[in-house]
Amino acid sequence: MLLGAASIVFLIESLVPPLLPAAPYVRLGLANVFLLFVIAVYGAGDAFLFTLGKNLVSMALTGAGFTALFNLAGSLCAYLAMAGLYAAACPRVSPVAVSVAGAVLSNIARTCVAVAVTGAPALFVQLPFVCAFGLAAGILVGVLACFLLKYLPERLTKPK
Repeated sequence: MLLGAASIVFLIESLVPPLLPAAPYVRLGLANVFLLFVIAVYGAGDAFLFTLGKNLVSMALTGAGFTALFNLAGSLCAYLAMAGLYAAACPRVSPVAVSVAGAVLSNIARTCVAVAVTGAPALFVQLPFVCAFGLAAGILVGVLACFLLKYLPERLTKPK
């Protein structure tokens, strides 16, 4: 169910024009709300499988070939950052901070892929803007994940 919801959110988000026209590979990453939820409720192992599944489903539904590199790099970096920080620092660090780390690193990874694909290291000039965008997106995703964790019925947030 969570994988389906994340895939639908990804599909809807992929229909939205780029929010940073100079960096069209950067996106909000709203599907990461579900990734953070899976990390918090089910753990890092299940979240890794969830990340791979989300990318496979998204590629199958969108027919993405070229953009799959950006999505996979961003998703894996977001997963590594969020799962690592969550395991190391929660509950001392809020899910919002965990989400911000994932969003910023995801957008940095996407920029690195853009540089590798285009052969244009000048794209690294965008990193301050991309990171600021990741900060804002991470806050939004983290707040939404907090709402999910807080307001979903306990039977959905407590694995058996």
